[in-house]
Amino acid sequence: MMPEIIECEEFEELSVRVSALLEDGELRLDERITTKGYLAAAMKGGQITLRATKYVGTIPLTSEISVRVKPRATIANLSYMLVRSGIIPTAISGFSRGYLPRFTAADNVEKIYGRSLIDGAKLIAKRGFMKEYIRPPNPSPWRGRLLASDTIRRHTAKGVRYRHEFDHSTLSPSTIENIALKAALYQTKRWFHENDRRNPIIGEAKAILHDLWPVADWKGRRSDLVSRLAQRIRTLSPQLPHYRDPLWASLLILQSTLPEVGFDGFVRLDSLIVDISSVFEAYLRKELADKLRPHGYTVEDGNKVPAPFFIDARIFTVHPDIVIKKDGKIVALLDAKYKPDPKEQDRYEVLSFMDAMGVSIGGFVCPAIENDTSRYLGETASGKRLVSLRHDLSVADPVVESDRFAQNVLRMLAGDRTFI
Repeated sequence: MMPEIIECEEFEELSVRVSALLEDGELRLDERITTKGYLAAAMKGGQITLRATKYVGTIPLTSEISVRVKPRATIANLSYMLVRSGIIPTAISGFSRGYLPRFTAADNVEKIYGRSLIDGAKLIAKRGFMKEYIRPPNPSPWRGRLLASDTIRRHTAKGVRYRHEFDHSTLSPSTIENIALKAALYQTKRWFHENDRRNPIIGEAKAILHDLWPVADWKGRRSDLVSRLAQRIRTLSPQLPHYRDPLWASLLILQSTLPEVGFDGFVRLDSLIVDISSVFEAYLRKELADKLRPHGYTVEDGNKVPAPFFIDARIFTVHPDIVIKKDGKIVALLDAKYKPDPKEQDRYEVLSFMDAMGVSIGGFVCPAIENDTSRYLGETASGKRLVSLRHDLSVADPVVESDRFAQNVLRMLAGDRTFI
């Protein structure tokens, strides 16, 4: 039975009756949620009030009730933003949600879906690997199951009436499902060995691969394996439900793809929880860096290289999200704000960044909601010019929107007060 889904938007409050969260008379929330801060909880008037924080996605509260947190801004392609930003979403292993079969290429799928693959493969190993009758490539005579009808049919089709030959197959675990599982495990183990050698997933993958030694390695093209696996998943026997999730994880890993996060459909995969504000910030920085490089500018993350707030003390530092340089000198600052409009405190914060880093041009980047447009805010008495730029996340073509955003940044750097 599918869990009940309660929908809300980021930073929105919702009330849940206590009885819905009781299991055997005790209040039990999924520990993966309570320890990560995906939702803030408080008790009010006999009800538990939950407040969505900066995360979006389908978040399980118990086995029977979940909360789907939607982004405040309409985002046409969240998976594309994830890939471009490099931000790793959290995959809650064992809790699935639906996706349409739309995928986006990524280079860190092993980190996201590796745990799901390992856990699913462990369950398969515990229950036993599936087998089917397979014709071996170099069969030994007089072994396996006699398939007289198949042999006769094959030769009759060629006009051969008599043939001194027996056709046979052998019960083997070298099915496409197990071969793909083995290939995905090898790829996951290799990725973690290269990027995170201390992760226990490496040892777990080795143990499962040891159990898979009777399964043949795939010798053909990777694309052929992916194609055959996709066909077999859709026709998987109802008697093998424990194979379905790890095979979908294998398909994603072998293709190096992420599911299209913003859509719901019939493909069941681990629920992804996304820190949308961090994705927005990193995505803008990546896009701007690529677009401004041909114009002689470099774009850096001020959070990684903070600047001192005071010139005579380094106790306090400033951390602008986007630092724009030319010829090694800082020329402008931008702060990504995933909110409809910056507040007064936000303006003071950016002005303090500009003062500390000695620049006269700066501003905000916010998602465009409805008819919001980029605009010039004004100039302070000390000569600091502040702008408010918008980036539309709801457009069908994010590349075109990134080009427009970069053009507005170039206008800001040139001192223009009008934007497109």
